[in-house]
Order: sequence, then C-alpha cells, then structure tokens
Amino acid sequence: MENSKINPFIKRIKRIFSSKHTQFTLYIAMVLWLAVITQMVVNRVFREDFQITEAFVNTDMEEMKSSLEIVAEYSGEFLSEADKKDMIRQIADSIGLTLDKEIHIQKEGSRSEYAYTKQAKYAETEIKVISMEQEYEEAVRMKHYIIVRMSILQSIQSIEGYKNVLLNMLEQLGVDRKQITMRFDGCYAGARTKEEKERIAELLIRELHGEIALDYEEGDLYTVYAYTGLINEYIMSLGSKVNIQVAITYDEQKDKTIVTLATPILNESW
Repeated sequence: MENSKINPFIKRIKRIFSSKHTQFTLYIAMVLWLAVITQMVVNRVFREDFQITEAFVNTDMEEMKSSLEIVAEYSGEFLSEADKKDMIRQIADSIGLTLDKEIHIQKEGSRSEYAYTKQAKYAETEIKVISMEQEYEEAVRMKHYIIVRMSILQSIQSIEGYKNVLLNMLEQLGVDRKQITMRFDGCYAGARTKEEKERIAELLIRELHGEIALDYEEGDLYTVYAYTGLINEYIMSLGSKVNIQVAITYDEQKDKTIVTLATPILNESW
C-alpha cells in the first residue's frame, strides 16, 4: 500500500528532472553560481596580492621613486641609551642595512633623538628613536617613538617588501600604534594642460579602483583626494573617507611635470 503511494511520487520526480528544460535551467543556475564563487575568489586574491606600485608603474613615467614612512609608538615607558641603539641596529639588520658609522645623538631638555641615516646611489634610509615627556592622565610620562623613512629609486616595487619586513620587526620590538605613509614620485617631460593632469589622476585612481572625493587646482598644482577599498587605512576629511592623494605640478626649471601618489595622504615632513 505504501509502495503504491510512493512509487508514483518518485516517478513524477524522475520525469521532472529528466525534462530537457529543467536540465537546462539547472545547468544555467550552476554556471551562475560558479561565476559568483569564482569572482569572490578573484576579488579576495586581488585584494591580498594587490600592490599600489602596479598602478604607478602602469603610467610609464620617468625617474620613478618610491618612499615609505612609518611612525610607531613604543609600548613601554623606559628605554636606556643601549636599548635605543639596539632598536636601531635591529631595524637596520631586518632590511639588510649595515651600520658603518656612529648613531647620532641629540638631546635637548627631556627630549632626545637617536638617529642613523645612510644614503646610497639608489636608496636613502633614516631610522630614529625619539623620546619626550608627555602628559598622560594628569601625569607626566616618557613616550618613545620609532620613525623609519626609506626612499628607493628605479626598483620601486621593492618598497612593499621592505614595508612588510619593517612592520614585522616593529611588532617584535613592541609598538602600540603606527602610522604608515607610502609615496610614489615620477615625471613626464614638458608641461601638461589641466585636462591632461586630470586624465593622469583619473588613470591612477581607476587603476586603484577608487572614487574621487575632492579635486582642486591652485596655480600649477592639481590635487585629487580619493578613496579605494583596496587599502585598509584611511582618514576622514570633510565627512568622506580618503586614502589616496594625487598631486601633479610643473617644474619650470627642469621642464617636467611632477606626479606624486601618496597613501593615505602626503606627509608634510617630506
């Protein structure tokens, strides 16, 4: 009795799934789901492996240079002179930099600065440990900051690798907070019109899958602020997220149009 009720139902299901129309519908649904899953995987890989240098290299500019600045706050309160020198040595070792001269020490009141700078043909590096007194919860405490600046000519793609190595080393040294600024400079021969500057900026922003938040022109300087989800860090400016700045200006003496790309924004200390 039960078999007589179940068998017609099973037969009906078989007939439905044996239908060519149904098979085609299921096939299309499967293809669509595979496309969605593939796109999700591609987006994830693209985000993880993306390098901002690629956007700059694609512009085919001349005299390219990449720069990195990391400002980190040390988590501890006490650092001896030996500790500060050892920090600089460890950071230098991590990026393959040999200290071939003494670490420069400058003291003024409660503020001290331990610094090492090295300039080579295609690279310049500066490592500092700065200590100063600061008020914290109605008390005066000694705060320590580690600053690393690097500039590399020609092989600008290597700046990403140095950044990762330095961040790993700073984590080992014990830092609380850090601010990372990356900058890329290049140039074109001759002057560029406003429309050409706009096209250059739009190309860079498009390569980064970004959206322009603000742009303005002041004399020969054309500046664009934008945001891209490919970069985690950002700042808030006029109620908008910003993590890309493009600045384009003309150097009359060199007869070159200078293009600068920075993330999140240009640091005035440069």
